[in-house]
Amino acid sequence: MLEWKGDDVKRSMSRAVMLGIDATMSAAIIDAKRNHGAGAHGSRRFVTHSSELERGTRIVQHAKKSGRHIVGRWGVIDVVYARRIELGFQGKDRAGRVVNAPAFPYLRPAAEREYPNLRGRIRRAGRFA
Repeated sequence: MLEWKGDDVKRSMSRAVMLGIDATMSAAIIDAKRNHGAGAHGSRRFVTHSSELERGTRIVQHAKKSGRHIVGRWGVIDVVYARRIELGFQGKDRAGRVVNAPAFPYLRPAAEREYPNLRGRIRRAGRFA
């Protein structure tokens, strides 16, 4: 007689997906944090002086079920200039100065490098879930 364990399989797969998402977000964070430092401008990266941007880059929400989906969020928290570094800024700032700051993307390139590894991370997590 065959015993159906569909609910167990679903729970196990959901756990593997959550672990894979968390691992991918963590890898993207590490990658983004490495995109700063000496010589960075020459390779179109941001040169950090205070490490505030690196400290603010973290998992915002660990992977969890949201309706029929599993979602997680990562990015920069509590660093007001983070968006300007990622996207650049042209225009007047609050002090009335005209600013023409180029973009030095660090989050999107990290995501583009790490997201393709999500499937493998889910597969590896599924072996142990």
